[in-house]
Amino acid sequence: MTPSRPKIHAAVVILLFAVSTAWAAKRPPPDLLGPAQSQLRAARTEGASTYAPLELRFAEERLDQAQVAVDERDYALASRLAAESAVNSELATLKARLGKRREAVEELKRRNEEVARTLHMTGEGEQ
Repeated sequence: MTPSRPKIHAAVVILLFAVSTAWAAKRPPPDLLGPAQSQLRAARTEGASTYAPLELRFAEERLDQAQVAVDERDYALASRLAAESAVNSELATLKARLGKRREAVEELKRRNEEVARTLHMTGEGEQ
């Protein structure tokens, strides 16, 4: 008994569908989210929650969205969102460093003014 033509066609269609599905379900690139996660940790460590909360929140949201995209096997979208997260984390890190330096400059100005007042008062007392 030979298989009928429709059965062969059905088997070929099923085989092609299985092969195309296997190709579509590619594995994610290794460490797709790792760099973005590292940048986010660095931003938090630098104090971005204080000095750049909006940028930090945006980076966190993009990383969360990237994780969802990975779960849905949309690796191109996940890669783009992870890159956006990393860029925003870097911006948050830089803004945090800038904020800390501005505070340090303000503190030095305050101390200098205090020293100048002290010297001025000491100079007046000697006259």
